[in-house]
Amino acid sequence: MSNLSWEYSQLTLVNLEDKPAAFFKGLIRASSTAIIITDAEQDDNPIVWVNPAFEAVSGYALDEVVGRNPRFLQNGDRSQPALAALREAVEAGRGNTCTLRNYRKDGTLFWSRMHVFPVHDGDGAVLNFAAFLEDVSAAIQAQDEVARARERLSTVLESISDGCFSLDHAWRFTYINSKGAAWLQRIPQDLLGKVIWEAFPEAVGGPFHRTYYHAVERQEAASCESYYEPLGIWVEARAYPSKDGLTVFYANITERKEAEARLMHLATHDSLTGLHNRFSCLRALDDRLASDSMVGVLFIDLDHFKEVNDAHGHQSGDLALQEIGRRLAAFGDADTTVARISGDEFVFVMANADVDRARRLAAVVLQRMAEPIAVDHLKVTVGASIGIALGKAGQHTPDELLNNADAAMYAAKDNGRHTFSVFSPESAQMIKQRLQLRQDVFSALERRQFVLFYQPQISAANGAVVGAEALLRWEHPRLGTIAPGAFLPMLEDSPAITAVGAWVCEEACRQAREWELLGYRLQMAVNVSARQLSDENLPTLLKNLVAHYGLDTGCIKLEVTESMLTQDIDKAAAVLRSLQEEGFRIALDDFGTGYSNLSYLRQFPITAIKIDRSFVQEIEEDRRCLDIVNGVIAFAKSLKLAVICEGIETEAQACAIRSTECDVLQGYLIGKPMRAADFQALLLAQRATPQQADPGCTQPDTEIG
Repeated sequence: MSNLSWEYSQLTLVNLEDKPAAFFKGLIRASSTAIIITDAEQDDNPIVWVNPAFEAVSGYALDEVVGRNPRFLQNGDRSQPALAALREAVEAGRGNTCTLRNYRKDGTLFWSRMHVFPVHDGDGAVLNFAAFLEDVSAAIQAQDEVARARERLSTVLESISDGCFSLDHAWRFTYINSKGAAWLQRIPQDLLGKVIWEAFPEAVGGPFHRTYYHAVERQEAASCESYYEPLGIWVEARAYPSKDGLTVFYANITERKEAEARLMHLATHDSLTGLHNRFSCLRALDDRLASDSMVGVLFIDLDHFKEVNDAHGHQSGDLALQEIGRRLAAFGDADTTVARISGDEFVFVMANADVDRARRLAAVVLQRMAEPIAVDHLKVTVGASIGIALGKAGQHTPDELLNNADAAMYAAKDNGRHTFSVFSPESAQMIKQRLQLRQDVFSALERRQFVLFYQPQISAANGAVVGAEALLRWEHPRLGTIAPGAFLPMLEDSPAITAVGAWVCEEACRQAREWELLGYRLQMAVNVSARQLSDENLPTLLKNLVAHYGLDTGCIKLEVTESMLTQDIDKAAAVLRSLQEEGFRIALDDFGTGYSNLSYLRQFPITAIKIDRSFVQEIEEDRRCLDIVNGVIAFAKSLKLAVICEGIETEAQACAIRSTECDVLQGYLIGKPMRAADFQALLLAQRATPQQADPGCTQPDTEIG
């Protein structure tokens, strides 16, 4: 069959060669491709014939073009580069292919792809030139559209804040915008056509190399962020594969990473001294106990530090604490974590500890602490009492170790102060005394020894009292008024916290109603314990209380902390959602401490945040704290949350916070926690109509005189 096909083809070719000229002229005439034939033997190579397809595309009739050189089709547009090569080919008797701008008889432009070739006689002399013209206007127009689209895309990519580059399948740069090149400290023209891994060999094997290969091999978008050592910047890269290769958008996120590092440092470190905070200390203690080594805890309490504050003021006291922090920080190393866990209490957490090593460290610390500190051009000496406790995993919990070290510290104080003591049975006796206090607190509610103090909250706009935070105090028959820090931890570990919490809620509602009858409709803030937050009966309790006292649910604001939310997220979310549906307000307290997981603002029905006092107290010394406060407030406002700033103690702090969009101010400058009678006197002294804290608690019609 193949031989027959070949023979048939040869026969057909012979038959075609025997065809008369009229046959071929008919084929040319019928062709849909425009054809021009010129006479190469005449001067100026004039046209001798064109087919109907040429007449159709150009608008010229045969008799209008015969005798003319085809250059008339350019209509004076003779500066086209392709014309020079065409003339040279014709003069040399060679063929040529080019794309030209030609013009129809009516003057309209059309692009043509022209294939010119010579026709020879039997001796090889050129008799004619034949030109085949293909109208490629649509293709050229499409190319122009693509070029314009690319130009527009390039303009957009040049204006975006991200860097952008494209790579072909051989990893060569095909595009990079100016901003991206500047971040890479290169010139765009120097990178185009170069292989990325040759231009940046140090990236091979790193996170960007792995991410780009992942995107190409899986044909799916991929991203990463990493510190790029050669340029000293943090880079976030997002890679998108395409049929042409890979497009990468990337951003210099150094400022964001530095801000995250600052926020993380603030979350885990004390803002005044720079030491680890209580949260970080407990985490270090957990980590140490997770190992098999002996763990040592040094509990350091400053002796008579209150006298420094009383004699020189809190600002001088803070300066002294900063110097103490610097001295103690010098003892920190890979095995020792140094933390400030409260006002004048510090803790060392030691790994691989033993009694002798702990004693030696305590002795050196006391020696360093004995050195005078310059305060107000005077030299003051701040002593310290140190308690030492040791333990291992399985034998002691973090709380037990801290309590043991705390008990030993009190034994050191009993021994004359500015000394150290190792936990012993005698220290245990002190714990027994504290246990007695623990037993007393469980009967305090029954004996009506609890009382609520109220700290005023004022409008940042006009200074009017708009709310009060109810704070629990214990009127102990022997020890006097005790702050909650001394007994609440005992209650929170027992079922008694539920009854105490219920009493606090009822007393706060009763007092709110009493003041409302006097014409003061305030928003009452009540702190909720972790156990209450997991109690499904809390919404019913509060709903019944506000109904009993005739209160608007929007006038009761429940304050919760981040640490509470993490204990049982699902149950806490359910309880808070039920409360919010009833109209109660929910405030996230101490915002800015811990990890401040922003997802909590999405998971829980939060209506307000309270910015932690640590940011407010540092505003005067560190402008960045005010920037952080402004950022937090802007974020809260975007979520339509009310904002309260607590811990305001100076006029400068108040002035700074008023410059923000904060809604409510709270702190010792506004008023210390006080008994109900004193708070009522404060209200009576206020001659302006109180303004509401937020829309949930409307004002009565009664004017306040």
